[in-house]
This record gives sequence, structure tokens and C-alpha cells, in this order.
Amino acid sequence: MTKTTLNLLAASCLAAPLAQAAHPSFDCSKTTHEVEQIICKDADLAALDQSLAELYATVMKNSSASEHAALKTEQRGWVKGRDDCWKASDKHGCIKAEYQSRINELKDR
Repeated sequence: MTKTTLNLLAASCLAAPLAQAAHPSFDCSKTTHEVEQIICKDADLAALDQSLAELYATVMKNSSASEHAALKTEQRGWVKGRDDCWKASDKHGCIKAEYQSRINELKDR
């Protein structure tokens, strides 16, 4: 998949969920972490989560099997970093920045 195609996909993923009620990619009834609870209560953050999940799935689908383990490890590390936003004075801003950063990283692949 070309970088241009990924950029177009990311842009459509970011725009599409905003037109409808956004739900994150995870089950809000099972959240235990404060950051996940914040995401579940915020349509913008939920839309970013959904966009990232779709982009991540696309990158995984278009990556070689040998790259899958590294991508999964990166994603788990990113989730831990996102979850550290509970410490921030501006939790919403921190979470949003983490999502935007990860989306950009995946688009650049």
C-alpha cells in the first residue's frame, strides 16, 4: 500500500466517524482504566480511537507476517503511553495528542 493511499484512508477514517455518533473500538462496559472511561464519554476521542483502530487494521493487513509482531508490540507500547495520560493536567488534550501522533506514525509506514 502506498503512502498516498494510507494518507487518503487515514483522512477518510478521521472524517467519517465525526458525521455519526462515535463509539470507540473497545467495549465501554468493560473499561477499568480512567483514560478508557474518558474516551467512552467523549465523541471526539471515541472517533479518534475508531479511526486509529481502522488504520491499524489496514496497516496490519498490508504488512508482511514478519512485521506483525513488531506492529503489535508497538501498539501495546502506544496503549501504555496513552494510558499514562491519566497523570496529565489536561487529560483530554494528552489523549488527543497521543492518538494524532500514533495515526501519523502509522500513516508514515
